[in-house]
Amino acid sequence: MILRLPDKIRVHTEGFRNSYSQVFFSDNGWFALMLILVSFMDMYAGMSGALSVVISNLLAQSMGFNEWLVRKGYYGYNSLLTGLGFGLTFQPGLPFFLLIPVAALMTFLFTVTFQGILYKYALPYLSIPFLLGIWMIMLSSGHFSALGLSVRGIYTNNELYAIGGKWLIDATEWFDHLIVNEGLRIYLYSLGAIFFQQNLLAGLLIALGILIYSRIAFSLSLIGFLLAWIFYRITGADITSLGYNYIGFNYILTSIALGGFFIIPSRWSYLWLVWVLPLVIVVTTGFQQLFALFRLGVYALPFNVVVITFLYVLKIREKPGKRLIETPVQHFSPEKNLYNLRI
Repeated sequence: MILRLPDKIRVHTEGFRNSYSQVFFSDNGWFALMLILVSFMDMYAGMSGALSVVISNLLAQSMGFNEWLVRKGYYGYNSLLTGLGFGLTFQPGLPFFLLIPVAALMTFLFTVTFQGILYKYALPYLSIPFLLGIWMIMLSSGHFSALGLSVRGIYTNNELYAIGGKWLIDATEWFDHLIVNEGLRIYLYSLGAIFFQQNLLAGLLIALGILIYSRIAFSLSLIGFLLAWIFYRITGADITSLGYNYIGFNYILTSIALGGFFIIPSRWSYLWLVWVLPLVIVVTTGFQQLFALFRLGVYALPFNVVVITFLYVLKIREKPGKRLIETPVQHFSPEKNLYNLRI
């Protein structure tokens, strides 16, 4: 079916919006708008992410890929993450803007490839394309002498002033001093790190967005972080790394994915997190040691490894039972998934 121009515009408008909320397994419009706002807390990171989404969605549509998948943001969210990471890491300039389309194309090709590989087993590709895209960019960037590393994160107040003036600096500092609880601070930092933002305000906006999108998802984000926090405390691991190393979100996303999105939310899905989250921590710390040799971040690798492995194990059960029930039809909301199973 050939789409008319207004229909094509609608596909790309919805695809752009959903590429942001799809990071949290959602298609909620208000949540997406909040995430777009968060992404532009660093102007160049936001611009890089947005351009990457537009490029990937245009590629998907022009090459004849499924319009529904474009509309839902499946072809855009990995490119968004790669663009955000790229935009935050490197200094704007001609090489910067030349490499954004290259990074978007690379991530899009990885997306289509892993879609084809994993969909045969009814498994999600999650953020594997983003991981491969960002790692490839980081490994190759040392050979691009004209591509300078960004120093914007060092002068945060200058960035805030450029976006919103002195009032934004004052509001950010007031909010930063308002939250004194260490656990809450690291939880918010972990949420902000999903969009490569290292400030509490970004984390708060994302937390509010999750609460708007789904109370179950919000509870799972808290439970996932709390379980990781307790395990770190008991084992004596460096708990501050949850925030500043871009790893704390692995526990939050794993909790949402397995507690209520790919699996119907129930007391059993919640109880399994008590066992699965420590596994994510072990996988995270192990990969950190390995990837330090290559000076690469693990990013969302532990989340991808554990979630895909766990879902694969569920799919080859001989007797699935009624405890851990895989979501038969995805409605992009734990509440809707639960409700539609019961009717």
